[in-house]
Amino acid sequence: MNELWLGASTESADYIFLLPNKPEFPSHFLTKDFTNADVATLIEVNGNHWRKIFTIMAKLAVPDDSTWRTFRDVDLLERVGIAFSVDQIHNFKGIVFIVGKTFESVYPVPDHAELIGDKHQAKISLPYIWCPYLDYRQFPNSLIEALRECILEK
Repeated sequence: MNELWLGASTESADYIFLLPNKPEFPSHFLTKDFTNADVATLIEVNGNHWRKIFTIMAKLAVPDDSTWRTFRDVDLLERVGIAFSVDQIHNFKGIVFIVGKTFESVYPVPDHAELIGDKHQAKISLPYIWCPYLDYRQFPNSLIEALRECILEK
């Protein structure tokens, strides 16, 4: 695999997030496979924008939503895979969050997808969830909670 990958592998991830934008990396990172990258370093290098991205991921993926901060800082990249190319997710059998509109031409939303949310929306046709970009203006806590309920029911 020659594309950038962050976090848990397709074999061990609970969820995969397919993102349109890659973070910046510290200059001492020389490989494209960042399975051992840590959230704190990536936030330090990339700032508040990536803190928000990791926070929304954590709130969606954490088993107990009261512990999302610890999950984000300690467990997120051990339990969640982050892909930046559609070719990376073909063998994954779990839930994939297709973030933003970049990948909709490759993974179009089916007509039968379930619509979640009101003003801010996501669409679900498992194993795929089409969702807005991971930013609080587009992905508020109300949508996070609605998606968590849906995921936990499945």
